Amino acid sequence: MILWTAMPIEAVLDGIETSPVYIEAEYNGRRLLLENIAHNQYKIVRLISTDPAEYLCNDNQPGTIITYG
Repeated sequence: MILWTAMPIEAVLDGIETSPVYIEAEYNGRRLLLENIAHNQYKIVRLISTDPAEYLCNDNQPGTIITYG
């Protein structure tokens, strides 16, 4: 891939080295994959369950921000 820009390379690649921090945790009796976005603030990335009814609960939807810890 070639990127043609007049911006300095430092400005283009700023923050690209950081990768998200994921944890697998139990929250409200459900197993979740969470992404750390701030101190004690997590975004739900994935629900880990074999029960189809748990996927219908609005509290488990990916993208939901929760306080954990």
